[in-house]
Amino acid sequence: MNWKVENESSIPDVAAEISKFIPKKGIVLFDAEMGSGKTTLIRSLLSIITFEEFQGSPTYSLVNEYLSKQNTPIYHFDLYRLKDEKELFDIGFEDYLTDNALLFIEWPEKSLKFLPDNIYWVYIRVDDNNHRLIELKHDNRS
Repeated sequence: MNWKVENESSIPDVAAEISKFIPKKGIVLFDAEMGSGKTTLIRSLLSIITFEEFQGSPTYSLVNEYLSKQNTPIYHFDLYRLKDEKELFDIGFEDYLTDNALLFIEWPEKSLKFLPDNIYWVYIRVDDNNHRLIELKHDNRS
């Protein structure tokens, strides 16, 4: 699935579409450059699937926790400042993977080899006109 976002005010509409396709429990990875709208898109997704107030990107804490409207856990990770894979285990990353929750992971590169086969990717690219090109892909590597 692909969307073209001409301005930031359209991101909630795209989030509403994406929310129809992502699982209630599973892993959604966000691949995008700094400043391309990952956090804005995640904020919009969370506003659809939870009643809780958005806590901001967990850049320093690495993870923020929410509860969905169905009372299931949602974890928002920002792994940008992660120095190495060891830090994943220091925060108990493997426990989050087995928690039967929804995980949003920004900057997922250091976590890829620990993830299960069934994941979703959200790619955000910025074109020459400063429009966001958003793509949702389901990756079932098994």
